[in-house]
Amino acid sequence: MTDTDLTLAEYERMIPTCQIEHNGHTLKFYTPSEHVKALVETMFVQEPETIEWIAEFDAGDVFVDIGANIGLYALWATISQDVQSFAFEPEALNYSILIRNILNNNLGDRLVAYPVATSDQPGFDKFHLTVFEHGESCHVFGEKIDYNKQPIDPVISQGCYATTIDELVASGTIPLPNHLKIDVDGIEPKVIAGAKQTLQSPDCRSLLIEINDTVMEDLEMIYYLQSLGFKATSAPPSVLAPIPSVHNVVLRRED
Repeated sequence: MTDTDLTLAEYERMIPTCQIEHNGHTLKFYTPSEHVKALVETMFVQEPETIEWIAEFDAGDVFVDIGANIGLYALWATISQDVQSFAFEPEALNYSILIRNILNNNLGDRLVAYPVATSDQPGFDKFHLTVFEHGESCHVFGEKIDYNKQPIDPVISQGCYATTIDELVASGTIPLPNHLKIDVDGIEPKVIAGAKQTLQSPDCRSLLIEINDTVMEDLEMIYYLQSLGFKATSAPPSVLAPIPSVHNVVLRRED
């Protein structure tokens, strides 16, 4: 052992964190890699439409984040808008960071996280990871097909359980959500198909969904939501979008 070697106890005490302040609120994130730290430091510029949408929430609303990653937006909504949040993130590394972030911000039951996927029907399948690194995305549940309907060669496939939004609500696991964020890298239409009963309620007031303009299933999903009384507003692609045709759509229920 050299003078620069760390003991195991010293290594365990090294817990890198990043604290940011925005609009009078302070958030503390676990940042185990440069990539995660960059995600945290740019969270208010990556997707400005998401931050603007969250600002519309009322205190006491229920927010459900499907594909929460490390919890950037779930934490911000919970802290800044005083909402009750539920986050779903099946990827092992990201879920671990998400839980640590909930602890770091003393959110307790105000933000509850589940390590499961969501789809159009409940059951076990594989969750395919395109890369096994902290804070990464572009993983997919079920078929080995990406957001552009192209085959992928995962570095590893986790065993994973999926539920549906309707099942979560009907079982009382979560209250009926007022706001839904869905970013699951290609199976958004399946998540919506598993939420048909929930979406019928006028209490479900808005959604933010990532879509690919070149995928017909995604466009048909937006048409379906419009038929339920939601008005769609498209946002430009994020600086992190994998291809230019991938972007967010905010849907608000019209009075």
